[in-house]
Amino acid sequence: MLCRLTLTVTVRMKFRFIDVDIVDSIYGVALFEAIMKSVENGIVEDTILFWRPSKPAVYIGYHQLVHEEVNVDICKKRDIPIVRRILGGGTGYSDRNQIIYNIIFREDNPIIPYGPRNVYRFILKGVVEALYGIGIRNVEIDEERFGVYVNGKKISGSGQLTSNGVVNSGGSFLIDFDFKTMKKILKNPVKNLKGDVENPEDGITYLKREVRDIKMEDAKKALRNGFEKILGRSHDGILSKYEKELADKLMDKYLDEKWIFRADIRNQKRQKRRE
Repeated sequence: MLCRLTLTVTVRMKFRFIDVDIVDSIYGVALFEAIMKSVENGIVEDTILFWRPSKPAVYIGYHQLVHEEVNVDICKKRDIPIVRRILGGGTGYSDRNQIIYNIIFREDNPIIPYGPRNVYRFILKGVVEALYGIGIRNVEIDEERFGVYVNGKKISGSGQLTSNGVVNSGGSFLIDFDFKTMKKILKNPVKNLKGDVENPEDGITYLKREVRDIKMEDAKKALRNGFEKILGRSHDGILSKYEKELADKLMDKYLDEKWIFRADIRNQKRQKRRE
């Protein structure tokens, strides 16, 4: 039985900050779902989570069709997992050269404006502040795709979910990027990029292109500082026993092909009904 805490918001509450660094590519999405459940049940505070996938992976948005987005056979041959997340957003290639963040908070948090588009705008300002802190100036938010662009090229994408009064606004922060692998495993690697670009190299950038000698720890520090500019100071925290146990249990769900291909399966059933 869950122990429910009553958290009364009378002042600007501090976010809990957790950096698990490199974790299993699938465990990362199981973990942020577990944290959402913990926030929902009043077990933990609103949370800033940083993580990096231990090996290359493809992350599919909740509603997307795998076979429209991904070269499945190539992923199988290369042992690259296809991971359907509970967040919306597009398909993305990730590896340990990216920081993946999840800002997980109660929908009634007074710091953050209400509504998906307002949340996107607000959270992405934290990414913009991070880039400013690194010394990068030509930065903009693309409000059509809700990504952050540097010198006209995408450096951070995002996705979002609201469930049972809890919001999870997540995204990527590119330190380096493997275009070669991305182009082989994604069917349309320029799909989520603005402008009429033919090659992802022309539409995506990363920190080591913009600031050549940046280190991962410096990038993490800048990103945390950027979020603290908009959310207030965070405090270092640890995962609760409940979060760890639930994340372990959720791994079975994310490994199940019925979950991975759920949108494809539903689409096939709809097509058969039409025939």
